[in-house]
Amino acid sequence: MNFEELKNIFDNIEIVAEKLVVKDNLLKTLNFVKENYHFDVLKNITAIDNGEGIELIYFLYNSEDDENLQISTTVKEEAQSISKIFDSAVADEKEIYDLFGVRFIGNDELKRLYMPESWEGHPLKKDYEEK
Repeated sequence: MNFEELKNIFDNIEIVAEKLVVKDNLLKTLNFVKENYHFDVLKNITAIDNGEGIELIYFLYNSEDDENLQISTTVKEEAQSISKIFDSAVADEKEIYDLFGVRFIGNDELKRLYMPESWEGHPLKKDYEEK
């Protein structure tokens, strides 16, 4: 995969350790790599509280060329759902909502998966305090 080509198309991308870091227009970027580079499988979405926000990392797979791609972005409390691009994103977004508190706009199925509905806070955020 030619990352430099993507940098020329999108001015919102940096390359950090073989990972594309997207500052904005995540949906447009994901849709572009799916349609033009055949990264047609979303393997997983994971999250990390990096102290400046929640870093979302999208692990994609190109089933034609057997390639992997990581795309990340950092958000505060909200992110656009990518479930319209990848159906499988719904479950990962629910998990990230439950454990990190990120609200995914456009995912109408957000609910707690692990913690009871009455639970206050999100246990994987750095500012979480056990009660």
